[in-house]
Amino acid sequence: MEKTRPILYGVADYAEIRKANAWFVDRTAKIRNLETTRYAMFLRPRRFGKSLLVSMLEYYYDIAFADSFAKLFGGTDIGENPTEEHGRYLVLKFDFSAVSKNVHAVQEDFNAYSGLCCDTFARKYAAELPDGLADRVLDASGVTMKLNEIFLGMRSSPRKLYVIIDEYDNFTNTILAENGQKAYDDLCHGDDFFKQFFTILKTATSGANAPVTRLFITGVSPVTMDDVTSGFNIGTNISLDSVFADFTGFRHDDLRTMVDYYAPICGFDADKAYDAALTWFDNYRFGSADAPSLANTTLVLNFFDKLVRVRDWPDNMIDANLRTDYAKIRHLVTVDRRLNGNFHVLEKLIAGGSLEEPLIESFQARELSRKENFTSLLYWLGITTITGKKFGKTVFGIPNETLKELAAKMIPAAYSDVHKIDERVFDINDGLCDFAEKGEWRGFVDILSAIVKENFAVRDSVEGEKVVQSTIVALLTASGGPYFVTHEREAGGGFYDIALAPQLARWPDIAHAALIEMKYVKAGEPAPTPDALAKIKSDAIDQLDQYSSDPVLAQAWHLKTGTTGIPPVAVNTVTLHRFVLVFHGGDAILAEEV
Repeated sequence: MEKTRPILYGVADYAEIRKANAWFVDRTAKIRNLETTRYAMFLRPRRFGKSLLVSMLEYYYDIAFADSFAKLFGGTDIGENPTEEHGRYLVLKFDFSAVSKNVHAVQEDFNAYSGLCCDTFARKYAAELPDGLADRVLDASGVTMKLNEIFLGMRSSPRKLYVIIDEYDNFTNTILAENGQKAYDDLCHGDDFFKQFFTILKTATSGANAPVTRLFITGVSPVTMDDVTSGFNIGTNISLDSVFADFTGFRHDDLRTMVDYYAPICGFDADKAYDAALTWFDNYRFGSADAPSLANTTLVLNFFDKLVRVRDWPDNMIDANLRTDYAKIRHLVTVDRRLNGNFHVLEKLIAGGSLEEPLIESFQARELSRKENFTSLLYWLGITTITGKKFGKTVFGIPNETLKELAAKMIPAAYSDVHKIDERVFDINDGLCDFAEKGEWRGFVDILSAIVKENFAVRDSVEGEKVVQSTIVALLTASGGPYFVTHEREAGGGFYDIALAPQLARWPDIAHAALIEMKYVKAGEPAPTPDALAKIKSDAIDQLDQYSSDPVLAQAWHLKTGTTGIPPVAVNTVTLHRFVLVFHGGDAILAEEV
């Protein structure tokens, strides 16, 4: 009997994955497309399989692995029909995720690490290099001299270089997040060490007998490249090219194949696992809304690794490493303990579900206060994806439940920087769990109302309704409770304000769900009279009647019969609650179940 293929979560070494016959999605055919571009930059969000892609390219092009080609690429698309360039290069590789993120140690560590990469290159290829070059590289002092020795010495060699830089902006992004704009500017502007590195690299790609024939750089955003080189002016940013839209990531057919392989072996429900992967990890589109829908590589592997090993649903659908990655960017929405313009962009995304701005391919960190740049950064970071086009602008939306939760967490994190509320997010979670089990709702509603009032007091009341909506949606989502928090979704021919949709695949014991209709009276207007408030409530009930009559919603939520307009369904285990919330400015003047 064939041994079950392992899932090597967290492993980015192509040879190790192939040797273990671990699960692997074959994207090798795109190597042919890549060879049409000599110097390429490929940007993707965190945990999207970039390092494994880099490893695959290294094994494919490195002369040191030419004799192992059949073993490494047998059975793959490129293995059946390789290009002429496979196994022909000396590969000089850097992985800048290894560089210290400590702003006081980064220059010394960068120079030491990069110098070590040069020394490793010299020792590895000593027999292939021109006479004496390996020794000159090893004897050279500092990375600048070592790089110059390599590049100048290789101009007279018939061998050519393939330079690979993985995670080019890893340490710069962290320094921007943790130390601020000035520390970042000191690192990336002027004639400092990092800019000097790319200047030397550029000289090696030009002129007669240029030693660097191919260059491949990965990262998350174009910001650092724009800061250190005034844009990627030594090559081509292929990140938005349609042919490379699915260079990394799982397509739907990849997910289906994986689910259908492991489900009968491990005894889990294939359809539920497939739907969960789509809900939590899918719907990234790169370049255009017509690009294939992709799931995050590492998140999928993390999910199935737990499902296959433990044979049970994981308690937490979000990879802890991804939480850490996105926690680092909270600084982008506050300045000097005040909410900035970026916060309002994020708030609009959470409250309205989408943003409409041009997609900017190149901009500097000091330009992030411009909303179109910050909106584009959210896309490059993977917080949003492309959902369409509208009047020449790109429409961005949140791709999945994972990013919805992580983006929503940035709002209470920003609130916490202004006035402390972090601990009450956990209280909201407790309240939602009580509601899921017992239908007790007053606890979490009272906490939400209190936070809305506090936040409203320090905000511009002109956009008061959006403030209230985004606060409620973000806090409910960030609490990480047992519900999918949906907003402005269609049901019964209308669009409800907020819903607490039970995550029944994970927690089948959830007994209660909710539809929430929110009404708003501007802060500057008089408080509604009792009759006016009664009319607002009556209108809200009419809308809830419309939404709650939707048979699709009833079936998806397993709603019990008896609620107005709900037909019987196969599994009736969940009671639907309907709430009306009315705010006058930041004050909740009505919170009732109807």
